Amino acid sequence: MKRDPQSAPRWLSHEEQAFWRLLLATVRKVSRCIEETLVADHGLSTSEFAVLVSLSENPGHQMRLRDLCVDLDWDRSRASHQITRMQRRGLVTKTRCPGDARGVLVEITPEGTERLVAAVPEHVESVRRLIFDGLDPADIPHLTRLLETMLAVDDVPGAKGVDPEKHAFPAADDEPA
Repeated sequence: MKRDPQSAPRWLSHEEQAFWRLLLATVRKVSRCIEETLVADHGLSTSEFAVLVSLSENPGHQMRLRDLCVDLDWDRSRASHQITRMQRRGLVTKTRCPGDARGVLVEITPEGTERLVAAVPEHVESVRRLIFDGLDPADIPHLTRLLETMLAVDDVPGAKGVDPEKHAFPAADDEPA
């Protein structure tokens, strides 16, 4: 939904502006730290790690490329290029889907599984130190509601790409990856 060009901008208050900048800085720091941990310790990018996690959590450790796109909220071009790079590195294979010549099936390789299994402990430790060690457990439901509300916004450019119902966000009682 576009803003009426005749209406005045809804400027952020000082408190909102400070929160917005804090949110941006936090997202950048978390992304950078997770990326550097995965690359330094295991030679995996966060994109590669995301693909390997999605594949490892599916039956047969494989997915159709279109389903992987939905799971990761990536466009087909990005996913296709990422999978090609990962295939060259021996982390995944891609084949035609049986019975559907247009479909592509992506599967984690033993090398990809080995690298993922080796990376998970440091990844989880980084997430714990960056996010959960300083968080009061009582705040988790409130922050969860905030993040779900943010994901539900669909009236700004680019927002329609995220569909929480189609993502593999585990339930609270699911085993973490």
